[in-house]
Amino acid sequence: MKREQRLDFSFPPLERLKEPAKGTTLGSKAKTERELLGEATRWILRLRGIPEDSPVRLEFNAWVSTSPDHQSAWASVNQAWNVLGAAQPAYADRNWDAAAPDRTVSPSRRSHGIARRLPRRPFGLAVSALVAICLLWVFVPGMVIDLRSDYRTAAGQTELVRLADGSTVELSGSSAISTQIASGERRVRLLAGAAFFDVAHDEGRPFLVDADGIEVTVLGTAFDVQVSSASTTVALLRGSIRAEMTRSDDAPVVLHPGQVAVIDHADGKVTVKDIALEDIGAWRDGRILLEGATVREAVEMVQRYHPAWIVIPDSGLAERRISGLFDLADPDKALTAIVGPFGGKVRAVTPLSRVISRL
Repeated sequence: MKREQRLDFSFPPLERLKEPAKGTTLGSKAKTERELLGEATRWILRLRGIPEDSPVRLEFNAWVSTSPDHQSAWASVNQAWNVLGAAQPAYADRNWDAAAPDRTVSPSRRSHGIARRLPRRPFGLAVSALVAICLLWVFVPGMVIDLRSDYRTAAGQTELVRLADGSTVELSGSSAISTQIASGERRVRLLAGAAFFDVAHDEGRPFLVDADGIEVTVLGTAFDVQVSSASTTVALLRGSIRAEMTRSDDAPVVLHPGQVAVIDHADGKVTVKDIALEDIGAWRDGRILLEGATVREAVEMVQRYHPAWIVIPDSGLAERRISGLFDLADPDKALTAIVGPFGGKVRAVTPLSRVISRL
């Protein structure tokens, strides 16, 4: 059964990133907060242009009155919307504490007397604008993926998806797929992140995986596919697969167990090399294997397990290359290990952002 589509829209405070609670996956608390702000964002879109007497408004009232956390999420999303100059739906400024008197509300949320409106300060406005721009930069692409995906994971979350044909797909953090299992063929599109496929054998129905510039065709096998902004990687654990380039006329590449094909998005060049079987899909064990990857690509991989927005303004640092095996249990430590050899430092500018630089 397909999961409900979700929007990833928020970040946890810094202290929650350091020691995940026992029995939870990395980023599971962040996922809860992301869900709330994601739901709030969907409500903003749903309420635009809705008549006052629409049943949708009753649904919204029930949602926003559920808890102070729901009200806080709604207020945060409206604030970002307002900074961007977008028109807000009705109820944007409503006092939800008054609407739900039976709820327990902390003293910090209560109104004491008449608040005096203070003039906006340029610095505060600039900070708010920066936060709003960051929200758009990070989450608008995610919203598009949400609309296209059937299954999606949050940062730091992994999920095993069982398809109708008996095949399984294990999704890495911040990953998404769409699926189409038909009588003539089985097709999965990797929209973001990484996925490990264990395909049920069916000679009458080939299994195809579309992954940003490459189409993998199999009958029954196990392999790993990863998509980044710079390349698409396919590594074969067992069986045999044919990788066909969808953006060039190059001949298909046939992979054998222990081989990996890397397709460069810039020039379409395909590189095939050997890889240890135990290193294929290392992210499933909480590790990432880098071989000559740029720091930019490495950080992009760690981003799948980190609930904060990560930026590298230093292009020189971003293009340095690194190899090694890195532990994802603590994403901040992994980032430090990746950029440290080049003099890079990871700075938590806010709970929702990391800046990597050599300054």
